[in-house]
Amino acid sequence: MNAQPIVTLKKIIFSVFSALALSLIPALAAANVPLAKFEGDMPKELRELMKSVIGETKDEPRSLAQSRRRAETAAQQAISVLRSQGYYGGTVKARIDEFVSDDENAKPKAPQPILVIKIGPVFKFAEATVSYEGETPDISEAVMGEVKLNSGTPAIAAQVVAAELRTVNYLRAHGYPEATARPIKPIVDHDTKTMQVNISLFAGPKTRFGEITQTGTAYIVKSWPRLISPFEEGDTFDERKLNRLAARVISTGVFDGATAVLEDKKISNDDGTVTRNVLLNVEQGAINTVSGEIGFSTTDGSGVDLSYERRNFIGYAQTLTLTSTLKTNQISLGADYNIPYAWRVDRELDISGIISREDTDAFTGERVATSALVTQKITSKFKVSAGLGLEASQFRESGEQVRSYLIDGIGNAEYDARDSILDPVTGYLLNAEFKPTYNLGNEDGLFTTAEISGSAYQRVSKSLVAAGRLQLGTIFGADQATVPLNRRFFAGGGGSVRGFGFQSISPIDADGDPIGGRSISEASAEIRYRGESPFGFAAFVDAGSVTPSDLPDFSDIRYGAGVGLRYYTSFAPIRADIAIPVNKRESDNSFQIYLSIGQAF
Repeated sequence: MNAQPIVTLKKIIFSVFSALALSLIPALAAANVPLAKFEGDMPKELRELMKSVIGETKDEPRSLAQSRRRAETAAQQAISVLRSQGYYGGTVKARIDEFVSDDENAKPKAPQPILVIKIGPVFKFAEATVSYEGETPDISEAVMGEVKLNSGTPAIAAQVVAAELRTVNYLRAHGYPEATARPIKPIVDHDTKTMQVNISLFAGPKTRFGEITQTGTAYIVKSWPRLISPFEEGDTFDERKLNRLAARVISTGVFDGATAVLEDKKISNDDGTVTRNVLLNVEQGAINTVSGEIGFSTTDGSGVDLSYERRNFIGYAQTLTLTSTLKTNQISLGADYNIPYAWRVDRELDISGIISREDTDAFTGERVATSALVTQKITSKFKVSAGLGLEASQFRESGEQVRSYLIDGIGNAEYDARDSILDPVTGYLLNAEFKPTYNLGNEDGLFTTAEISGSAYQRVSKSLVAAGRLQLGTIFGADQATVPLNRRFFAGGGGSVRGFGFQSISPIDADGDPIGGRSISEASAEIRYRGESPFGFAAFVDAGSVTPSDLPDFSDIRYGAGVGLRYYTSFAPIRADIAIPVNKRESDNSFQIYLSIGQAF
């Protein structure tokens, strides 16, 4: 029987993909001369892979010696490709075709390297085995189940490497942090056309988690790492949980980086396992940050937003954000205090407040508000929130100052399957809000606001993204007078129906001033183009309606349409939109311009 060890499969894979990567270097992008031509029957997929790996070069060979060197290089790559795909009996022979002509005036041609390839049959896996250096772990049968190299299936090299990774990862996820694999040297039997694979592993001692010790420059209270840890002291080691601990620290956004590793010291246990403590290294990022944003709109209000953030100042990864707005339609001061892990790892707390002076076409007045909101993460995409809010406001309506003192109950549910917040290209976002409110002011009474909204994004080609948005809302339980002006529905503006002024889509009073409504319906459709440059374009159509009743009335829908320019930065796109009102009213301007950061929705 003709059986022999072959080159380590990792080296074969590395050779194939290294050659493939080299063939894609931009410097060769314009090349059109193959390193070597090849002959022989082979499946289309194998031929394409062979062509990609052997690659191209810029110039024809200048000499016979250079042609031979190219043939030798290409032959080595071709052999690696054949073996990586299970053709271990394949052969590659190189020859050099020289140009010969009886015409003395004929232009000489370069000698051409040619590979004659015979692929032979596809070799199959024989029964795979697993062996251990040192002590055999107590989960060896389960590890064997991770091999998945079924006897009789094609002996693809990449599958062997994948099997090795699966077995090592399984050991590290079930108590064996020192698990490693020794180099695989499969045996190929050319008589039976099979490959015998033995995965040799070193498991090391079974390990349990010990205490978490925090290191690094960040100040963290001692109980916080235990609060966010996905494991308890004494649990069987799981590398995934160790990585999750560091990921939870980083996800707060207040630290520069975090790593979690096992301490080298081992403490022996009576059951034969060892305990190793966890070293959680956390590096503090910038504690204080000041940022600003400038926005321009012909009606939404133009001006500056400033914010100051102070992070992790008492060791719970919390963030205090102070904001200030100075715009043509609003002057405000606000504060928000966020604790990302409030009492448990899947719960978040936000306490916020704002003092604001607002002066829009719809209303003029002042308000002071505060709220506390607890958010519970159900899954990585789905979360629900509940909280309480208080607001005191004074707005001028029909020539009189109307004061309101509001007590809010807040309920919210959100499912976010977008790939990005500021520039999504796939996925969707669903949101529902329910807010019962009691007004203790001049027009006392109970009313409830309910809204549902959704947006969806789909990449239709490499350069085009289709986006859509829908919103429905209602205020029920009391007449319109009980609902303060700033709590009513308005439409129009950069994040609503573009082409119409901010809050201009609304029922109006006897003087022609907008007074808001108790129901709203909006929809938007947008096509976004982004090519190779940082510039992109958009075309959109928006529609919206606001009515005084608590049920939507689609008898007076306003439509806006326009185009936009996008400049894509590493953070978010800068948006410039120009839109016109399709069914324009006498009070509407001929067009509106909007400048901001991020997509419209």
